Amino acid sequence: MRKTTACCLILLLLISVTSAKQQGDWSDLKNFIRQPIAVKTQEGITVFGSLSFVDDTEIAIFLADDERVSAREKRFKRAEVTKVWRAKLRFGETNTGKGALIGLGAGLGAGYVAALVLAHKDAGPPHGAALFPMIGAGVGALIGRSRLKDHKKQKLIYSI
Repeated sequence: MRKTTACCLILLLLISVTSAKQQGDWSDLKNFIRQPIAVKTQEGITVFGSLSFVDDTEIAIFLADDERVSAREKRFKRAEVTKVWRAKLRFGETNTGKGALIGLGAGLGAGYVAALVLAHKDAGPPHGAALFPMIGAGVGALIGRSRLKDHKKQKLIYSI
């Protein structure tokens, strides 16, 4: 029994080690020069930008902030990079529609709760409860408009 269990554990360990192989090839990153990418380092930090340089030992990207791709370049040694994705850089895009839908749902929920509470008190239907969804949608749209969308990782192109 012990030998069977030990053999199964060793087999599972070997399968997991061989399945964790590298995806993509470092030299393939040269095909993505001047394209938006996301780089994840060994520290777990993900940086977005436009790929500017690739060689056998390092890559360099022009960093992207919330408003634009800057002229500031950041270099990463090959040993520091764990993953590289294609990316979609979203500048100035807002969450107005999503915020309005969330606010509409919150307003409907608030109106429903207010109606339940007042129904239990035998106070009759709440006055103005029909306005809760509209007010919630308006407030949600304003909040969504004030918050910018984050950049988005897309297809993984390199992984160690």
